[in-house]
Amino acid sequence: MDDTVATLARTLAGMRAVDLSPRLERGIPRWPTHPHLVIDPTVVHAHDGYFCQTIAMAEHTGSHVDAPAHICADRMEATIDTFAVDHLVAPAVVYDFADRNLGPAQTVDAEDLLALEAKQRVAAGPGDIALVNFGWLQRHWRVDREAWYYARNQPGLSEAAVELLADRRVRAVGLDTIAGESPLLEGVFTHQAGHDRCWLPRGILILECLANLHQLPPSCFFAALPLSIQGGSGSPVRAVAFVPR
Repeated sequence: MDDTVATLARTLAGMRAVDLSPRLERGIPRWPTHPHLVIDPTVVHAHDGYFCQTIAMAEHTGSHVDAPAHICADRMEATIDTFAVDHLVAPAVVYDFADRNLGPAQTVDAEDLLALEAKQRVAAGPGDIALVNFGWLQRHWRVDREAWYYARNQPGLSEAAVELLADRRVRAVGLDTIAGESPLLEGVFTHQAGHDRCWLPRGILILECLANLHQLPPSCFFAALPLSIQGGSGSPVRAVAFVPR
């Protein structure tokens, strides 16, 4: 085995993998105007001699990534299939605000990010991925008729906090909410500064509906692989973080 590959294998063997993607199952939260996730047991042993399901879903289902073309009409060339396959494989810095128990439309400000960085002694920089945990998915992700609450309400980042991460030139921001940075109350946004102005227009991708962020230390190694969808506005991802055992 090549020495570099062997070294990487040993390094990964010494890490713990944390699954950051909620399970795709019927009834999961969805953005209200998106289609439902459909999982149909189309081919079954009794009828066909083997088992195969049919899946129908939006590009923005479960844990997923937004590409610039999703929101920016002048960036239609920046679809998810144009990004390198390893674009979302990078060191990550975790900003965990779950202990604040924030409610819908409440925000974390730039000063809060800076204070946490000083406490943790680690800060997101150029090429890193910033992961923001509000504890929202952990508290409100459901698959019953109450799933709508997660999809229509969430805390978010202030515009100054969004600008701070943009100025750091991170490559992506991942959050445990369905609409990224945007404070949301009963389907009404306070702002969408990351989507409209600071992140997607600058090529900073947005990862949404990430799970288990509360299990991560302040820094980790992150990996998420989008599907190579022709002209994709985004893609579902299987996201994972590698942390020291």
